[in-house]
This record gives sequence, structure tokens and C-alpha cells, in this order.
Amino acid sequence: MPPPETASRRSCPFKRNLTLRYLAALSLAALLSVATYAVFRDVMASIDHAAEITAISGSQRLLTQRVLAQCLLLAAADDEEARRDIRAHLLRAVKRLEDNHARLLADLNDPDSLVAHSKELAAIYFQPPLDLDARMRFFIKSTREFAQAEGGRPALSDPKFLNVLAFGENELLQDLSVVVQAYQRRAVSRLAALRQMELGATVAMLALLAGVGLFLLRPMVARICADRNSLTAANQALTELAVTDQLTGAHNRLKFNEVMTREIHRAKRYDTPLSVIMFDIDHFKRVNDEHGHAAGDAMLRELTDRVRRSIRRVDWLFRYGGEEFVVAAPHTPLPQAVSLAEKLRVLVAATPFPGDIHGSISLGVAQARPGETVESLMGRVDAALYAAKNRGRNRVVADAQVEGEGEEKGGEEDASGGRGGSSPPAPLGGGIG
Repeated sequence: MPPPETASRRSCPFKRNLTLRYLAALSLAALLSVATYAVFRDVMASIDHAAEITAISGSQRLLTQRVLAQCLLLAAADDEEARRDIRAHLLRAVKRLEDNHARLLADLNDPDSLVAHSKELAAIYFQPPLDLDARMRFFIKSTREFAQAEGGRPALSDPKFLNVLAFGENELLQDLSVVVQAYQRRAVSRLAALRQMELGATVAMLALLAGVGLFLLRPMVARICADRNSLTAANQALTELAVTDQLTGAHNRLKFNEVMTREIHRAKRYDTPLSVIMFDIDHFKRVNDEHGHAAGDAMLRELTDRVRRSIRRVDWLFRYGGEEFVVAAPHTPLPQAVSLAEKLRVLVAATPFPGDIHGSISLGVAQARPGETVESLMGRVDAALYAAKNRGRNRVVADAQVEGEGEEKGGEEDASGGRGGSSPPAPLGGGIG
């Protein structure tokens, strides 16, 4: 595992690259958001302006018709007071018609308007054959002259009235219809363009989101998952190291306490047999003294490999202390555990260890009793191992064979025998109650 400083240096380019991608994505998202907002505002403003101008151009027809109607009423009125009211209404309508016309002309020259620089509308207003501006001015002027004519009731046969009536009905209303249609076409064209811009901004935003997911989030998630897997593997390796004997690769005493407590609980709960085999190497101190500690270490490793290959996958192998080992065999009654112990004894004695060192092991076997603690079980299997030593070594002794014999454990054996000079294991702390 690389040191923290090296791992930190390796992650710096990734962090910097990821940060730059993130900032670039945020900047593009902000830019597109602003652009989309601007387009939306432009669309809404164009819709409002188009509605306003179209309404004004459409109202010109209504105002023209109202002016013509007021002229008819003025010519038909008998009472002077009534004619005065009609003239006032007529002049107000003419003034509004004139103001609307000026507003439409100003909109043509506004660079920000809907119809800015429209050649079609410019031709309608200022070029033959329509020349709407000149016609509208002539209509407004003729109407005012008719309304302000001196004398009593205007005659229906008055040439001014006939000119206004004929001009307004036959030419001006038709020209105003052409203008309304031109404004409508212009508005539809502008709105279609703005909708295309809005669609483009939406597509760009979706493309940006897809790019963020593909080039930012996907690598980031992959890196996070890889780091998480690496961290999980490292934690598992550390956990395994914490419960593994570094010399032999067998589980250590810490793992033994955890497993045995759990297995005794399980055996009690499901009423299944649990047997334990304890063994150590005979005359191991002599091996160290005569061949050196390196040979002793090689002997321990070889012993661990032989035993591990001979037990089941559900069995547990522990280095209990020094040259002492323990095999925990779940779902195994005492007779089968004794058979397994005998198999291990023969396996060890039949083949020399590295350096052509011949060795043997003594084994004690016991089966857990209902309600028994780990400490009690290990005490019985330890007593069985002592019995195997006392009966000549290189043999298997079951706990049932030593019950009632009243053997007491002595101190350390002499240099030529005993348990190889190893001290008894420290007391176990975990009972199950």
C-alpha cells in the first residue's frame, strides 16, 4: 500500500482535472441559462409587441369605419346641438386615427421593433400603388375639413363628404387590411425564429447535461467506486493481517477468541456437535537448539500447510501459542474428530520436514458440552494434550480417555521432553455463560 503522501500526490492531478471540468460545466450551464432566459424574454417581448402593433393596425380599420359613420350621422342630424356632439366625437376619432398612424410609422423606424427595416411595410406605406401614408394623411385632412365646414347641416351631396365616403370605403379600408396581414406575417415569422432559438438553447442545455454526465459524473463515479473498492480491499487486508499469524498464515489468538465464542453459541443454539483438536510439535525445543530458529520457523510453516490441506473448508486452524495449534471442527462429533486427529498425526510423522528433520505431534481432542464455556472446553482439550505427552508423545488422546484419571498438570518439562519449552497459553477471556 503506498504511503499517504504518495497517494495524495497521485490524486492531485485527478482532483485538479475534475475541478476544472466541474467549473467549465458550471460556466457553460450558467451561460446557457442566461442565454435561454434572454431568448425567453425576447420571445415574450416580441409576443407583447406583436400583439400591440397588430392591435393598433387592426384598430385603424375600426377607427376609419367609425369616422365614416360619424360623417353620415353629421350629415343626417337636424339639431345643431346634436351636430356639435357628433363633430366632437368625429374629431376625437380622427385624432386617434392620426395618433395610431404616427405610432405605426415610428415603429417602422425603430431598430428594436418587430417590423424594423421591413421592406414590405415600407413599400405599403411609402410607395405606389398603395402609398398608405399619403392616403391616410389625405383622409384625415379631408375628414377634418368636412367636420369643421361652416354653416348648418352638411349636405349629403357635398362633394367633400362624397369624396371622404368613397375614399374611405373603397380604398383606405382595403389598404389597412393589407397592412394588418403584413404585420401578422411579420409577427409569425419573428416568433418562429425565436422559437427556433429557444429550441436550440434547450437542445444545447440537454447536450451539456449529457456531457456533464458522460465526461464529469461518470469518471467521478468510476473513480469514487474504484477508491471505495480499493479502500474496502485495504480494510479487508488490514483486518486479515490483524487476525493472522505472520509466520504461519494461520489464524491467531485474537481470531480464535472470536470464532470459538461464536461457534459454541451456534452449537448450543442448533444443538450440533463441535469438537476441538489441540496439538503441538514433540521436542520442538530440541529442533531449535540443534538446527536453529530458522529451521524451527520453517517446520512451523510446513506443519501449518500440511494441516490446512487436510482439514475441511468449514474447519478453523489457529496458532494458539508457540508451537501449539488448535483445529476447531464444527458439526463434528468426538469420534470423527479423533479420526481427523489421527490422520493429522500420521501425515506429520510420515514425511520429514525441511532440512530432513523428522518430527511428530501429540494431539488432544474434546467435544463441547451443552452450556460449556470456551475456557472450560480448552481446559479439557489441554488436559487431553498433556495426557498424550505423558503417554509417550506422537499419539492422539481424547478427553473421554483422561476423565477420572485425576492427572495434574505439572510445571515445565525437562529439556529432553515435555511440550518443547513453551509456556502455557494465557487464560481466555470469553465465556458464553
